[in-house]
Amino acid sequence: TLRSAALTILSHLIATSLDDRSFAPVAERAAEEIFALIDKEAGDETARPALRAHAIQLLQLRAPGLTADQQERARGLVRGLLREAPPYDELTGPWNFAVCSGSEFHEGECRILVSTHGFKEIALPPGAPPSPSGWSPYRAFEAPFKTPAGEPIRVFARTATPRDENLEMGMKFFVGLLINRHAQLGSFDLRAAAVKVSQEGYKLMMNSQCAGLTTRFAISQVFPDADIYSSWDSTYFRVGPDGMVSSSEGLDCFVAALRGMSERAPHAELDERIRKAQWHHPQAQVPGFSQFVGPSHPLVVARYSDVNRDGRADYYDGFLDFQLTEIAEDIEGSMTPRDPGVSASQISGEAAAGLNWAAGSLNRVAQYSDIWAGLAGQSELYYVFQSGGFFSHREPPHDVPTGDAVRQDLGRLPAVTRYQKTTDALGGLAVDVMFHSHLSHAAQELKRLLCAADAMRRAFDLGYLTGGEALSTPRGQRCAMLLTMAGLLEFPADQNFIDGLWSMALKALRLPQISRTTVRACITEEDHEMSNYYGSRRGLGQLLAALEKSDPVTFEQLGSEDPLVGRLAEIELGAGERPVG
Repeated sequence: TLRSAALTILSHLIATSLDDRSFAPVAERAAEEIFALIDKEAGDETARPALRAHAIQLLQLRAPGLTADQQERARGLVRGLLREAPPYDELTGPWNFAVCSGSEFHEGECRILVSTHGFKEIALPPGAPPSPSGWSPYRAFEAPFKTPAGEPIRVFARTATPRDENLEMGMKFFVGLLINRHAQLGSFDLRAAAVKVSQEGYKLMMNSQCAGLTTRFAISQVFPDADIYSSWDSTYFRVGPDGMVSSSEGLDCFVAALRGMSERAPHAELDERIRKAQWHHPQAQVPGFSQFVGPSHPLVVARYSDVNRDGRADYYDGFLDFQLTEIAEDIEGSMTPRDPGVSASQISGEAAAGLNWAAGSLNRVAQYSDIWAGLAGQSELYYVFQSGGFFSHREPPHDVPTGDAVRQDLGRLPAVTRYQKTTDALGGLAVDVMFHSHLSHAAQELKRLLCAADAMRRAFDLGYLTGGEALSTPRGQRCAMLLTMAGLLEFPADQNFIDGLWSMALKALRLPQISRTTVRACITEEDHEMSNYYGSRRGLGQLLAALEKSDPVTFEQLGSEDPLVGRLAEIELGAGERPVG
């Protein structure tokens, strides 16, 4: 923590020189101290890979305050966060990979390795570690191809859960692993990322969940030294008459990567091999679409290819705190403001994880609802939503475009999404998802609903979501929000709990207490078949027709001319909590 605090101060010294050039000599010295810290945060058991990566990213952000020579050194470090190829010369002996699958995939995938890809099941070799999940021992398989040195390539398959699927990352025995399971709308990703594992040795990690680019950047913070491939869209599989998985896109792509590694292929070539093995996806219309996003993918390279040139790092929290304040979630008091006792930027624990989940869920929503297909430049396909952290009435969000929307105090809203036009992002949009620190204890499921509602409302305000007569009216826009929220609540849980979340969200948005059953009935199997899990234009028409016919009172309320209906209400702060002025 002390090293992180020192890094923060050094970073701010560099930033100060942008406004006061008399600080330039101080900034140059501060940058040299950061370079020294980066050198020391490696090759030692006390080193923190996450801190080293964070320091490099701070240099990337503060680059306008560096000298020309320091900018070039920083550029090299930034690019060094990605490898052009696995370190083949270091990978001696047999290559061992783990395949950690959900229970519904495991048995079928073992069969596919043999029947489709020509692997041979073998006895566990000497020196193989026991499975970390004692209830599911490893089954070992040898590939029909070898390492470049002629050594065997072996796969160790086991059943895994999100709480133990990453454990092989901490075992030197393994060169990499494939994780293949359902994402459960990202909830499983949260559980997996919460398990603390220290990476040992080189690892290639392939995550085979739906809408996994958000997962990729989250996992890259946990394992900054790993080469990560994460799925873009849902990864497909087929089930045979016996109920077992009979073919698997994730496994096909994984074996394609292993074959490439056996020939010392760089990541760009591994990416090409994976593209040839992947199945058909609607996103194939996107130039260069690859189902598994790896180190050579343009969206990843863009983040790690250069240093910042415009100096816009004003609202970036430069402190990587290893002892951030854990804020536990409180479902019952989710909408009751409570001073967290720390500044907005210091909030961590379940609260921060819930906000990250909310942002990641929005990327899934945008991909799996044709209502969102109107975003400019097909931005809904490019994972534009990211956590922007917490704010408060004392530290309100800045630079938030609001269009012609009714004026509100942004510092007192439960959630705020900041849409930014940028040429640096595919599609031209980047969106920060932010939440009020005095509601940081709110249930993560409620965070998702409120963030999604604000994101959609602002997208309408700014003209990013258009199309059709229904979406051009306040009533249609409010019903589109209801469909999105209903889709977000389709997860296994006690229905009274889910109905409680629904009711809280409606109240926060000043919407009538419409039945969730009525709304969810408008997301049908037909919608699912068209990958519309969070509402569709077809479903919007169905909902409007159903309300007009069976609930005319609610239908009229949803068409209210009051611009505050369907917008988050400002939270009520105690007398001592109100902003000055």
